[in-house]
Amino acid sequence: MAQSNLTPEERRKRYEAFRSRKAAEMQEAVNTDEAERLEQEEALRKRRVRLRQQQKEEEKLRKRRRTVIFVMAEMVVFLLLSITCYGIRLLGSYQFEELDKDVYKESISSQSNASAEPRTSEVVITDEAGSVVSVENVTLPDEPRATGFKNILILGLDKGDNGNRYGYDDDGRNADVIIIVSINNETGEVHMASVMRDMILKQEEGSYHAYGKANDQYAQSGLSDTVSMINRNFGLAIDEYVTINWYSVATLINQLGGVEMEIPNEAVLAQLNGYLTDVNETTGIWAPQLPAPGVYNLSGTQAVAFCRIRKVNGWNDDGRTNNQREVIMKLFEKAKQLFKEGQINVLLGAAKEGLANVKTNLRLPEILRMLMEIESYTIAGSLKVPVSYETDEYLGSYFSKYHVDWPVVATDFEGEVRNLHQFLYNDTAYEPNDFIKKISEQMTKDRKNLE
Repeated sequence: MAQSNLTPEERRKRYEAFRSRKAAEMQEAVNTDEAERLEQEEALRKRRVRLRQQQKEEEKLRKRRRTVIFVMAEMVVFLLLSITCYGIRLLGSYQFEELDKDVYKESISSQSNASAEPRTSEVVITDEAGSVVSVENVTLPDEPRATGFKNILILGLDKGDNGNRYGYDDDGRNADVIIIVSINNETGEVHMASVMRDMILKQEEGSYHAYGKANDQYAQSGLSDTVSMINRNFGLAIDEYVTINWYSVATLINQLGGVEMEIPNEAVLAQLNGYLTDVNETTGIWAPQLPAPGVYNLSGTQAVAFCRIRKVNGWNDDGRTNNQREVIMKLFEKAKQLFKEGQINVLLGAAKEGLANVKTNLRLPEILRMLMEIESYTIAGSLKVPVSYETDEYLGSYFSKYHVDWPVVATDFEGEVRNLHQFLYNDTAYEPNDFIKKISEQMTKDRKNLE
């Protein structure tokens, strides 16, 4: 029906129906928006509640963590204090002795490069056209050598202490074991260099002759002169030492449970059993002789006897120094394994027994620190010095007139010193000073019997 045909009443009703429908639609839209708004507000409220709960839980967790960390820190401090106190009680029996400062200062000053020619470099000066105007020598600043290394000299004396458990007597004894230990403080790498006991070195003042065997200095003038002799002859700056004897080594090895070594043949077996009788009697620690060649877990005195073997199978002092370093390396690895297994008490007990007959200027905190950090160390290499040498009953007129029989004389002493610095410190630029060069010249002259 056309709208024009509608009556006014019909048009009014239709209009009101339209308005009602529109009002209903608008109310429905409002109700929908309100519902969505309420739903969003409810979701936001719930989210805030969850967030507050999460924050409360995280705060509780943080408090629990702080409590746990605090308790753990207390336990660690207690453990460290316990270990330290236990260590002090166990290690307090070792002999502490400083080096003679006057001797040490003389040793350090003489081993520096101050007496050598200054290091120089040629500088070419050119004009604007590039033509050479002049060449000038410029003195370069001295470079520090072997920084970042801890150097320790290990001296093994040729006797024990006759079973005197807490005694130490080193008067008049030769240092038949001379090992330079260098520890790289950054990497934990350890290098060991054995100085052959019969190697001819320039002796310190107070010796009865100018040149002599390396092991003789200790018996002639004592500890400080021996450290000084090593420093001056090899251009080193060692200021820490450890002296050991048969008893200290034997007890240390026994406490660690022995050391596994191979006895390759009858000749080596006979030497070991022969030396073992003397070591047993001297230390007062008994161990049985070995029945046959083979692989054994050697006891303390058996291992000491093994380290003394020479004059068999061409070993001489070469073989003896090799044996000594091999035993040290295996003991080192065994100690690391014990630490990894948490057997700190075994290490401290071994240290206590071994240190009872040790003399050193390492202080107790340093000894404990090195024990606690043993797992971070790695033996990176070992060397014997000299690498190349000659030996004879009397080698050269200079040595024979002092009755130094069967000396070991480096064929190139200066080269040996350079090689030692490269081995210990990876220092390829090291230049021996005049003192070392004069020693090398003298040895070359005497080795050729040219006096």
